[in-house]
Amino acid sequence: ELSVKMKAKARNKATPVNLAQHSYWNLGGHNSGDILSQEVQIFASSYTPVDDQLIPTGKIETVEGTPYDFLQPHAIGSSIDKLPVGYDINYVLDKDDSSKKMRKVAIVHDKKSGRVMELLADQPGVQYYTGGQIKEVRGKGGFVYKKHAGLCLETQAFPDSVNHPNFPNTIVYPGEKYKHHMLYKFSTKS
Repeated sequence: ELSVKMKAKARNKATPVNLAQHSYWNLGGHNSGDILSQEVQIFASSYTPVDDQLIPTGKIETVEGTPYDFLQPHAIGSSIDKLPVGYDINYVLDKDDSSKKMRKVAIVHDKKSGRVMELLADQPGVQYYTGGQIKEVRGKGGFVYKKHAGLCLETQAFPDSVNHPNFPNTIVYPGEKYKHHMLYKFSTKS
């Protein structure tokens, strides 16, 4: 397990705070190629559409019948060709019926290695990014990472929340504290 906790507070003015952790993951290993055959399940029935500059429009739409539907696990590459550069979109996480603050966000599975990553968090959204804009980046051991070499699952409130009253509030007032907790659980299955 890997636990990530972020905290912030406003000193003397109301401050927008929406921190995200931007780790790239490739469960096949850093030098295994792309992540397109890895399976993903995201526990979100809705997403926040964006304009051509990737700025949220303020709408919340259902994933049903779109390439954004990962309610059931399936390969990342199965619908990626329907999108300009792959996935780079915020999901509105489904509410958990339990009283726990942490909720299941996503599960990633690499069938070749058997590795599984489960993500839980206490935020209302997750930005799902599949590295469609990675271009020849030299990394660990000199390996050159290319398009779709890794994926990111960034839990947060929704991007651009300060400009959309129907999005979660991201303003932290003096005396208040911002807290954000993510928990990654790793396992294997055949």
